[in-house]
Amino acid sequence: MRTTVFIYLILFLLACDSEPALDQRILSNYLEINNTLELSDLVACAGGRENGLLGSATEPTDVIYYPVEGATDVRYFESENVDNPLDFSSYVEKELDSEPLFNGYLWKFNNVPFEGERIGIVSYTTPGKIHVCNPIRQKTNIKPTEVNADLLEVQETSVTPSFTWEDGLIDENIIYFHVVSDLDGNLISGTYTTEKQFTFYDLSNVVFNITDPASTPMLEANTTYNFTLMGVSDDNWVNLFFEKEFTTN
Repeated sequence: MRTTVFIYLILFLLACDSEPALDQRILSNYLEINNTLELSDLVACAGGRENGLLGSATEPTDVIYYPVEGATDVRYFESENVDNPLDFSSYVEKELDSEPLFNGYLWKFNNVPFEGERIGIVSYTTPGKIHVCNPIRQKTNIKPTEVNADLLEVQETSVTPSFTWEDGLIDENIIYFHVVSDLDGNLISGTYTTEKQFTFYDLSNVVFNITDPASTPMLEANTTYNFTLMGVSDDNWVNLFFEKEFTTN
């Protein structure tokens, strides 16, 4: 009897070993493998144009994300199934070069050319959590990001300048991400508004803030800074992008 039980145990173990491991390059499998982690969100978007937005023409699409403190194992998954962006089984991990923005406060994947449109998802982990962004519809070939700093007006009033802007050729933006940085590229504030207006550092119309909560950002008088803006649609595509220097007084 003991011999029979032992044989069944060996056969069971062999059967378990013969089951193929889930391919974690597929997003649905990767999430299943990590289903003990709490699912959390992640802020990301993408923009691009034929000759490149923040990079070169050989990597014309930039997938930009905000890594919270402690973020590790950052991955990028991509799907051609633009009609069903929530079908996670269609997303395959794609190896892309990445680099920091604003001296590492943000990061971006440099996506290589593709035909038509793509859907991308960024993920990373923090202790006890797995973070996944909303699907990003990349339209480099269909609706290239417009770059037009002429749409911005700056009221350089002391150390609390005001910024107002208009939408560009593609009037589909639902939210605006703006960064005030110094000329060395260090992020001073990073904020989102649904209005086409932001006054530094007035948070009364800010709907999301990625500025370091442990700091109270301040500008110095008679100093030149940079203002960066991205107008983003509901599918996380950057329709409008510009940078412009301004000087406090």
